Amino acid sequence: MAVPLNDDTNAQAAEEATKPVVPVWLSEAAEAEAAEEAKRKNRNFAIVIGVALVALVISYALGVHHYTTHFVPGTTVGNIDASDLSIEELATAIDDEIGTFSTRVSGDGLDFAVTASDVSLSVDGKTLAADAHEETNPYAWPMGFWSHQVIEPEVGVTFNEDQLKERVASVVETFNESAEAPTDATPVYDAEQELYVMQPSALGTQVDADAVSAEVIKSVSALKPKTTIGEAQLARADILDDNESLAAVIEEANKIVSLHVPLQLDGTTLITVGPELISQWMSFYQDDSGMHVYIDQNAIHQWSYDNLNSIVNGENETRTWEVNSWDVATELQPRLASADGSAMEIPTITISTRPEESEGHETRGRHIDVNLSTQYARLYDTDGKTVLWRSYFVSGNEAMGHYTPTGEFEINNMEQGVVLTGLNDGVVLEEGQEPGPEDYYNSYVDYWMCFLGTEYGLHDATWRYDEEFGGDTYLWNGSHGCVNLPHDAAGELYSLIHVGEKVYIHY
Repeated sequence: MAVPLNDDTNAQAAEEATKPVVPVWLSEAAEAEAAEEAKRKNRNFAIVIGVALVALVISYALGVHHYTTHFVPGTTVGNIDASDLSIEELATAIDDEIGTFSTRVSGDGLDFAVTASDVSLSVDGKTLAADAHEETNPYAWPMGFWSHQVIEPEVGVTFNEDQLKERVASVVETFNESAEAPTDATPVYDAEQELYVMQPSALGTQVDADAVSAEVIKSVSALKPKTTIGEAQLARADILDDNESLAAVIEEANKIVSLHVPLQLDGTTLITVGPELISQWMSFYQDDSGMHVYIDQNAIHQWSYDNLNSIVNGENETRTWEVNSWDVATELQPRLASADGSAMEIPTITISTRPEESEGHETRGRHIDVNLSTQYARLYDTDGKTVLWRSYFVSGNEAMGHYTPTGEFEINNMEQGVVLTGLNDGVVLEEGQEPGPEDYYNSYVDYWMCFLGTEYGLHDATWRYDEEFGGDTYLWNGSHGCVNLPHDAAGELYSLIHVGEKVYIHY
C-alpha cells in the first residue's frame, strides 16, 4: 500500500538527490590530514608553554639569587623605602639620613617633634640593615609587587632614654597646666536614697608623660617618623572605679550615714541627728593605706553652736546653762565614727548658780522671800512657785550688831529719790549730849521700799561693788539693817511690787 508524502519529506528527498557523490577513499584521506594538523598544533602549544615555564623558573631563580643580598620589592625599613636596595645600600642610606631623623608626636592635643639630637640618637647602619634583611624572604620576592612589608629595626639603634623622657616630660608639663585633670572615682551622697554611691572616675585632657614617652621610645627605636598618641596615653585618675578601698569606704560610710542619734537633755530628746546632717560632716581622704572616712569635729562644733543654743540653753531656780558645743563635738564625733546610734545626753556649761529656794515658799502665795543665810531674795507670784524676780543682797552688819529683823512684814512705803540718814557707826554720846550733823550718815537711794517702820527697807546701794552682793559680806561689812540691792535689781523689784506686798525675812 503506498504512503503519501507530505511537502517537507518531498523537499528533503529532492535535496538529497542533487548532492554530488564523493568517493569513499577520498573522504578518509581528508580526515587523516585534519587529524595530523591538530596534533602538530598541540605540539607547538606545548613547546611554547614549556619555554615560558622555563623562562619563569629562570627568572624566579635569578630573583631569588638577587634578593638574597637585596631587599624584596615593597619593603620599608624604618622610614626608608628599601625596595631593591642591597644591604650595603640601605646601610648607607640609613647613615646618611640619621642626622636629620625626627619623630612627630601628635594626638590628644599634643604636637611636637623629638629629634635625633634631642635623644643623642646613633645608628649602626650595617647591623640594622643586615638584621632587617633577615626579616625578608627572598623566595617570596614576587609577592612584594602587590603586598607591602614594614620592618621596624630591632638592633643597631641606640639613644639616651633619660634625655627622651626629659624632653617629653617638659612638653607634657607645660601642656597639662592648661588641660583638664582626670577626676577620681569618689563617694557622693544621694539625698533621695540617703546613702553614698560611687561617682565614676573620668578622663580629662591631661596626658601621662610616661605613657607618651613609652610610645616615643617605640618610634625612635623603630626610626618611625610619626608617633600617634590617643586615649591610651591620657592621664588616669589615682582612684579608679574598681578600687577595693573605695568600695570598702562606701560601705563604712553608709553604716554611719544611716544612723539616727537622739540628742537628749535630762532624758528628753530635743533633736535627732540623721543622714542629712551626718552627710554634711562627712568627707573622705586617701593615704598610703587606702581611702578613709573623716568625720569633721569642727563642723559638728559649728553646727552645735549655731543650732543647739536656741533649744538647749535655759535656766531653773538654781542654775543657768548653755550648750557645751565643744563637748558635743568631741563626744558625738567618735560615736558616729564607730557607727554608734545610741542616745546621747547633750553636754552643757553652767553659766551661773543660785542658792536653793527657801523651804515652804510654795505655801506663802505672793511674797518677797529674803533668805539671810544665802543672802538671796526672790519675789514669788501668787502660786508661791513662779519666780518673778531674784537677786543677791547685803543684809545688816552682824559684827556691829546691825541685824536685819526677821519675820513676816509688809511693804508700807515706796518712794524714789530718797536720802536715808542715821547715826554713823562708832559714834559715842555722853549722857544728855545731842548728836551733831557730822554724826549722821546721809545716803541717797533711787528706790526705797520700806517694810518696818521708817527705818528698815529694801533699797539700792550704789556705793557697794558688785562682788559685795551675796556671800559673807554682811558678817563684817553689812548695812545698818536694811536689805541692800544692786541698783538695777532694786529698780526691777520696785516696778513689780506695791505697798502691802508681803515680805518674809528669815535665816
